[in-house]
Amino acid sequence: MSEEAGVVERYLPLGSIVVVNGNVKKLMITARGIVSGQGEGRKLFDYGAALYPEGVLDDKMIFFNHKDIYRIVFEGYTDADDDIMNDNIKKWVKSVKEREKNGNES
Repeated sequence: MSEEAGVVERYLPLGSIVVVNGNVKKLMITARGIVSGQGEGRKLFDYGAALYPEGVLDDKMIFFNHKDIYRIVFEGYTDADDDIMNDNIKKWVKSVKEREKNGNES
């Protein structure tokens, strides 16, 4: 798996609104720590998002990494559950990277 995502210190909460580099359109984060594609073409991304204010169109999701964020327009709701999820995502991303490093992509 080709991975472009890094291990993020703190993932933005779901519902956060961002603008990514090279774009003017706002995106609403709907997923974190997500794999797109199959086989050799698989890539790990920090975030999946929908257009804002349009929402999900034709089941399409936009993928990007934390380093691609140009501006945070709004930070979504967070609580203790989100803290736990952030820790779980970071552990999962680290394990995926370790498996790839060792030649095991499953």
